[in-house]
Formats: sequence, C-alpha cells, structure tokens
Amino acid sequence: MKAVLFENIGSVKLGEASKPDLETDKDALVKVTNTAICGTDLHILNGNIPVEENTILGHEAVGVVEKTGSDVKRVRIGDRVVLSCTVQCGQCANCRKGLVALCKHGGIFGCGRQRGGFPGAQAEYIRVPFADMVLEPIPDDLTEEQAIFVGDILSTGYMASENGSIEPGDVVVIFGAGPVGLCTIGTARLFGPSLIVSVDLLDYRLEAAKRLGADIVINSSNTDILEEIKRITDGRGADVVIEAVGSAETLNYCIESVRGGGNISIVGVFPPGMVEISMKKMLIRNIQIRMGLVNMVNMGRLMSLIKYRKLDLRPLITHKMSLDEVRDAYRIFGSRSENVLKVVLHP
Repeated sequence: MKAVLFENIGSVKLGEASKPDLETDKDALVKVTNTAICGTDLHILNGNIPVEENTILGHEAVGVVEKTGSDVKRVRIGDRVVLSCTVQCGQCANCRKGLVALCKHGGIFGCGRQRGGFPGAQAEYIRVPFADMVLEPIPDDLTEEQAIFVGDILSTGYMASENGSIEPGDVVVIFGAGPVGLCTIGTARLFGPSLIVSVDLLDYRLEAAKRLGADIVINSSNTDILEEIKRITDGRGADVVIEAVGSAETLNYCIESVRGGGNISIVGVFPPGMVEISMKKMLIRNIQIRMGLVNMVNMGRLMSLIKYRKLDLRPLITHKMSLDEVRDAYRIFGSRSENVLKVVLHP
C-alpha cells in the first residue's frame, strides 16, 4: 500500500509499506479515505520528536471499517469512522480513571515504535488496536470533513477550554491561532465567556479566528500584547489564558496577562529543554495551571455537538491534496504559505 514515510529530518516521502492486518481480536482494519497533516507531524519532521526511518506518519484520519476482530462490538464492517490520535485500551487503571492519554497499553499513531507508538494514518490502510475505544462512528448525516478533526485537534481545543475552567462571563485570551488555537476558539464559546481574544502573528490566521468566534484579535507583531489585554480588561487581566503555541515567550505572556487567581491552560507542544518561569510570581498571584496531552474521552460529545450544528470546523480545511502530493503538502503546511490552516490528503 502507499504510505507517507519519515525519510530523515526535514524530509518525508511517499513509499510502499505492507498492508496491515489484524493482530488481535480487539483490532479493526480501516481503509483510510481522508487524512490530515498535524503540527505533531512537523515536530517529527523537524527532529523534535525522534522516530525511526520509514515510520508511517499521521494520526488524523477518517475511513471505512474493512475488517474487525471477534471482540470488536461497537463498530462494524462498512461503518464510517474517525480515528482517535491516541490508542487506549479502556481497561487499565488509568483508562478506568478517565486518563486515557496515560493508557498502560496505549501510544500515539505515527510517532514511531521506539516511543510506544503505532504505524500512522497517512496511508491507504491502518490497523487500529482496541478498536471499540479508538474509533468513533460518524453519523450518517455528517460528512467526513465535518468529523475529521474530532480525533485530535478539536478534542485538544475542547480540553484546552475545559482545563481553563471557563465560566459564563469570563474574558478568555487564546495565544496562537493555528489549528489547535482555532479549535480552542470554537469550543471556548460553548462555555459562555463574555469575550474571546485571539493573539497571533499572522493576519490570515486572525481573520480565521474572527470567523470561528473570536471577538477581538491582536497581532502580536505590531501590538504591545500586555498593554492591549490590560486595556481590554480595564487593567484586571484575563480570567482564563490558553497557551496553544508551545513557546517559552508565549507562556510568559500568559503568566503576565492573566488576572490574580486566574487560570492558565497549556496545550502547546514545547520543544525539548527547560522553560524558565517565575514560580514565585505564580504562587503570590494564586495562578492555577493545567496542562497535558489531549485526553481522548470527548469524541462522542464533540460528534454530537457537530451533528446538532453547535460546532463547525470545516473552515479550517484550506487545502485538499492527493497523498501523491505529500512533499508539497508538507512544504505548504510547514512554511505556513498559501494562507494554509489545514491540509487534508486523500489516498
């Protein structure tokens, strides 16, 4: 089968890989119909997440179930499904506590076997372990484009909003208007904030932020961010600040712009190394911080919100390309050219 393979740092290729098959009775085989490039794929490409040569990349996908093991009950052959970016068994101690991101038998699709990962979704087929936990059926009246982001960035955005403990009337500032930041804007509205502020360097991303529900946008390349947030909040600071970039500089902006007793939610993926922040400042100001890898427990909830028209992230899809065009697709996505937000590939 055709698959997108990690070649070396800075390079991917379309190559041939063996078509997977079931390995346990809990597996399903899915024919991939659409798959997307994620920021994590860029971290791999840039060497921030080391993987083995010829690792099949990707963990955002939708497809059709082609084969199932005897223990698979929730999905059936012929079902359209969206793939969770992570694998979770549903039975270990962490899964039973709802911490499926920490599953003892899990991992991430497309992140290399040495990191406990599984072959990825940028391919014609994918084997899905623990299929009943990892696959979410797509309702008949939804398109694949409506559903594809449920399996990663939409779930991440929802977790970012949830971890911020947004309350009705709060002022929420979201740093980063990339795909995850934009999904966070879309989900933050569900919690009833009075004001959503989006901060980014790129005007075209800020325009997308407005379309997805941001009330105010700030271009940090030509604006004093802290002074503007102070002005917007009458000097008080934001109730909730969300870091969706993965930058030490941005994290410190979060700390400076949140009000005393406010909440910071972190979902940006930081590069290797230490980040210096003032623990004393956070302690004295009673700032609460929550962070973590996306916990894939809300796929059904999000699918329902999409079904009943409370969420629509289709505007994120700016490029549709063939799997054969993968080098160009990664180049466009990685360079943020052509006003790209998300690239969807079809095998």
